[in-house]
Amino acid sequence: NGLYQSLRARGVHIRLARQRIGARSATRAEAQLLDEKPNAPLLTMARTAFDDSGTAVEFGNHGYRASRYYFDTTLVDR
Repeated sequence: NGLYQSLRARGVHIRLARQRIGARSATRAEAQLLDEKPNAPLLTMARTAFDDSGTAVEFGNHGYRASRYYFDTTLVDR
């Protein structure tokens, strides 16, 4: 099961998630783990998700290989 599926099974409903998308150079350790060269570009995403009561239920800081990943977003007028 994924994180959100497990949360739903326990009655937790994600109401809102904030994400910050960015880019930076990989550290030597990150580059080694990702099979990239040191200082290779990384896409980054930091996420905090909140339940119906406003309680933060997920925190994440993620790094992605820019050579194999992209972000695709859709903006909707409310």
